[in-house]
Amino acid sequence: MICSGSGTIDVNVGSIVSYTVVCANGDPGQLNEVGLRHIHKNVAVSVTTRTSGKWGLSIGWTKDIASSS
Repeated sequence: MICSGSGTIDVNVGSIVSYTVVCANGDPGQLNEVGLRHIHKNVAVSVTTRTSGKWGLSIGWTKDIASSS
């Protein structure tokens, strides 16, 4: 999630995860990565914005998840 301006953005990925991004001028946003061990089908992503600026969200998928040790 990248955002500018002031305010917040709520991101909801179905029943899997949800989080809030705090936007600020000069701060490009944050990177949130969610690694899942099981397939989830038909997942809806919703975004609720309360910001005076612009925002962007990227969603991707990969077959392999790097494990963090």
